[in-house]
Amino acid sequence: MPADKKSLSLIASAIKKHSTFFVAGHLKPDGDTIGSALALGSLLHRLGKKAKLFSKEPIPEYLRFLPSIRSITITPKVTGTFDCAIILESSALERMGNLIDSTQAKTFINIDHHATSTNFGHINYLDPGASSSAEQIFYLFKHMKLPISRAEAQNLYIGLVTDTGKFQHANTSPDAMLMAAHLIEAGVKPFEIYDKIYATKSLVSLKLLSLALSTLNVTEEGTIAYLEVTQDMYRASGASAMDTEDIINYCMMMPGIKIGILFREIENSKNEVKVSFRSRNRHDVNQLARLFGGGGHKNAAGCTVQGTIISAKKQVIPCAVKLLLTGLAVRVK
Repeated sequence: MPADKKSLSLIASAIKKHSTFFVAGHLKPDGDTIGSALALGSLLHRLGKKAKLFSKEPIPEYLRFLPSIRSITITPKVTGTFDCAIILESSALERMGNLIDSTQAKTFINIDHHATSTNFGHINYLDPGASSSAEQIFYLFKHMKLPISRAEAQNLYIGLVTDTGKFQHANTSPDAMLMAAHLIEAGVKPFEIYDKIYATKSLVSLKLLSLALSTLNVTEEGTIAYLEVTQDMYRASGASAMDTEDIINYCMMMPGIKIGILFREIENSKNEVKVSFRSRNRHDVNQLARLFGGGGHKNAAGCTVQGTIISAKKQVIPCAVKLLLTGLAVRVK
């Protein structure tokens, strides 16, 4: 069980006190953000609350089979006010695209498992030791003594399995595996989830993967692999940023690779590159991401770099080499 029972108690009290709720997660929504939001929204509705779920950006195709997925409204800005806003895995309101501002809710609850999170909420449930936000919401169900329905279990399992990389990342803890067992008991069928999330790819996403893999390269030491996705590749394949979710993982398939990096041109932007990091064991790529204004986890993180892919490589790769050599991420001129 999590140690932060105080935060869970404060959240439970806020839920009982308030009537209207705003729920949203970070930009470029993933399985954890969406699955956690759907499970939380269901919890609120079961308690007789009016909860509205939002995302600034579209739901990825691979998540559109989830129960109640249509309950999430896609919008650039939310109007109106709420008793309570619950923000999932976002270090600040900017991270979820400023869907609302600080004047639109009486109480802000910040639920996050990233080490880079800040205490921007009136209530902050921050647990860097949790595998996922889904794990945090799971413990909220337990704290409030609410049985988990099959649909809620499926949503929570999506968050858990995607953020642990099919239970292969370093954040796969005993608590995460116990949670998975509870969710399977509640009706989740892991083979069905695997088939929908990992064994099904659209033609355009496979075409984009092919183009990205053609750029795969390694540093001279053979310990860092990197590849890229450009706007030309989006046009040639018919794919979009939502089809890039797993591409970086191919970097880590080669023996001897300790850090993988994906450089991705941001759609409709001439001078911004999204950089994603993966690593093995003790190599803390969260340090790298924070060096460039981003963040994440020890073995999975990301940031945005101004400039072209060429300039981003020149800035980032030497810092990654330095991290491997010294254990510290510092700017390399």
